[in-house]
Amino acid sequence: MVLEHLFPEDWLERKLRYAFILAVVYSTVSIVVARLLFAANSGIVSVIFASLLLMPYLEKLLEKEERKEIKERSFSIRRFYMDNQEALKVYGVLFLGVYLTYMLYTFLLPQFGVEVGSVFREQLALELNLRGGSFFSGSTFLSIFLNNWWVLLACFLVALIAGDGALFFIAWNASSWGTIFGFRALEAAVNGGAYGAWANLLIIVAITLPHVLLEGGAYVLAAVAGGVLSDDIVSKRAAMDKFVYYFIGAGVGFIVLHSLYKVFFAALPLVAQLLDIATILFMLHFLAYVFDDPHHKEVFQYNYYLFLLAILLFIVGAIVETLVLSHSTLLATVYAAAGSF
Repeated sequence: MVLEHLFPEDWLERKLRYAFILAVVYSTVSIVVARLLFAANSGIVSVIFASLLLMPYLEKLLEKEERKEIKERSFSIRRFYMDNQEALKVYGVLFLGVYLTYMLYTFLLPQFGVEVGSVFREQLALELNLRGGSFFSGSTFLSIFLNNWWVLLACFLVALIAGDGALFFIAWNASSWGTIFGFRALEAAVNGGAYGAWANLLIIVAITLPHVLLEGGAYVLAAVAGGVLSDDIVSKRAAMDKFVYYFIGAGVGFIVLHSLYKVFFAALPLVAQLLDIATILFMLHFLAYVFDDPHHKEVFQYNYYLFLLAILLFIVGAIVETLVLSHSTLLATVYAAAGSF
């Protein structure tokens, strides 16, 4: 858009603080415009606007990452980081910018008489109202992982199909976390409980930051992997046509198997869900063999591993989140004071 063209092409990579500023400015503009034009659905529309404003630059960034990866002949964690560090850093900073912007507006605007329940209605509707317990809960972990696995997969597949389209999912999750945390902190203070508005906010941010970074990082990894693959597939027309047919075929095959799993494991829904995940990962792995060119096959496998790394990172994040919800007395006090909204 406008702001990034005032600087050299690589300004976001060289000065990550500009990426943060861009996220804050575009999020602010999007919130205002969405509220003025689409008041009934301003929460989700603001995220759509912010994603659209940020997309043009990320298209160039993903093209640069794909050109690096196609030169690689083998996989290693070090090469992962070296090839993708610019995209990962920029996506991560944009995530934090959106997260903090929505958190602060949700926290501050009610103090000026703005009804944020209507401004960010869609984000607040995701509130799970989880409370702290006294032990690690397997059911809580499975709920977090299985519910958000599909968002993680959507990040990868949307980026694969539409390049940087996964930015919406990254921005959506950042805005949702920020909105819910900001509102909880303020509600706890308004209800006369916990430790005061700013203290509540600092407690929530500090205690939840590890799992927010881990889970947000997983979405970023999935988006980068899918986006780089998208550019690579588009760059080779013959491979793109073949890939589309195989991709559609894999989608149809998954729908059939998913239906069978639901029938045969009706009494064991968890088994059916895990089989769904295993089937998707198996199909994605073999899509690499669509490519005849060994270089393009290598790029696909390379980014498939990156997606697997995203899943592992998300699992770690879900474990950390479960532990936090189960053992943090401070967080439980703030959440209990906030009540249900």
